[in-house]
Amino acid sequence: MNPDDTKAPVSDYDEFVNWEKRLANEGPFFRELFEREGIGRVVDVGAGSARHAIMFATWGLEVIAVDPDESMLAAARENAARSAVDIERAGGSLRIVCGGFGELHRLGVKPADAITCTGNALPHVAGRDGLTEALADFAGVLVPGGVLVLHLLNHARLLASRSRVVPPKIVDTARGSTKVFVRVIDYPEGDEYLDFDFVTLERDSGGAWSVSSRRSLHTALPLELLESELACAGFGRIEAYGGHDRHPVGEADESVVIVARRW
Repeated sequence: MNPDDTKAPVSDYDEFVNWEKRLANEGPFFRELFEREGIGRVVDVGAGSARHAIMFATWGLEVIAVDPDESMLAAARENAARSAVDIERAGGSLRIVCGGFGELHRLGVKPADAITCTGNALPHVAGRDGLTEALADFAGVLVPGGVLVLHLLNHARLLASRSRVVPPKIVDTARGSTKVFVRVIDYPEGDEYLDFDFVTLERDSGGAWSVSSRRSLHTALPLELLESELACAGFGRIEAYGGHDRHPVGEADESVVIVARRW
């Protein structure tokens, strides 16, 4: 499944994502990595409704979930409250904080063993200067040898193919309605940005349709650029995969997973 957009309305976001399936797919990747690297403290940046952060906390880890969107933070707090007993039983902890890219130092975040940035959150940085700032901030918070995990759409594939639409997804909601999620992509000149139109069509139980949409400008972050910027920010041992099963990135892969260590 493609990474999802962390700026989408919360109702759409949590209905678009099959969280049980997604975490079952991604969980083993993170757990093996965290256990192998001896991770105890994690900062999840662009945490959205905190599903990953909660999972990490139920493994007994100390977790900080950071997101700039107040509606997402409200959903994150609700989700965390429902998992509070499991987190406490595991000996973990979860703190939810309002903040954006490049702000970890301002927030006073203590040194971390790992930083995660999943769900296609990273392209919301403010251009390539914003990427440089964000990666420097990550490096400044990570302990030497700390791990950074990024997960985002494969922008190299999009820029090469000029695909205009991500395959629609149809979801039957708990309210009895049906939602169709469509993402339409435009390519401004220069290949530095991608324009995404997020369109949601909903059919209610009576058969009537409604449409909502919003546009989001994303910074184009092809793998080659990310690897170069990571190296400049002080990261090494960079690994890139086409999925959480760790297969090599291919031209057809819809997303990329990057693991890097701070020198």
